[in-house]
Amino acid sequence: MKSFAYLSLLLAAFVISDACQTKDPIPEAPAGAVAVATVNANKAYFDVTNLANTEFEFQLSGEDFGQGVGVKAIEVWVGLNSPKVTLTASMTACGNGVGCFYPSGSLAPLPSRLTANDKLWKTFSTLPTTVTIKASEAAAAVGVAPTSLVLNDTFQLKFVVQTNDGRRFDAFHDGICDETRGQVGDCRLVIRVDNKKALYQPLK
Repeated sequence: MKSFAYLSLLLAAFVISDACQTKDPIPEAPAGAVAVATVNANKAYFDVTNLANTEFEFQLSGEDFGQGVGVKAIEVWVGLNSPKVTLTASMTACGNGVGCFYPSGSLAPLPSRLTANDKLWKTFSTLPTTVTIKASEAAAAVGVAPTSLVLNDTFQLKFVVQTNDGRRFDAFHDGICDETRGQVGDCRLVIRVDNKKALYQPLK
């Protein structure tokens, strides 16, 4: 009888403790919008041997994930990163990342939020659109001479989205922008000063 009473008390305590737990709902992501950029593979870097004429090109549009927010305009900001890192063959030709050696300096630092050194280049209100930027324009935007650019310098084009309801998204979510390419949404594009045509790899 004592065992039954003890078991009943234990069961009652378990039920009460479970009832006291609160299960807060997971908040939904706010309705927002991102920029979507598709790089032209034939104009995917700044040619260090022809900095006077070389250009980078991409298709720019907006995406609100069907939430009816609407994209009013996209601001394109320009920043320059000059790590002066010497890339070896093992850093650039290591396949899927197994056994790779990585440079000690970042070619394209994360995250992609705006910094004090970034400069507004243009605002596009007609979307989708084809955007072309020359090396000379990118250099002028950040206040350097095109002739000062060297191999492995990188420019970052950062996108700020203005929505029809008056909001401004300068970084929708770092993960959606920087970790896995092919996702819907871009906070930035990285333009490398390079000497060869290569597959566009913004995080390399």
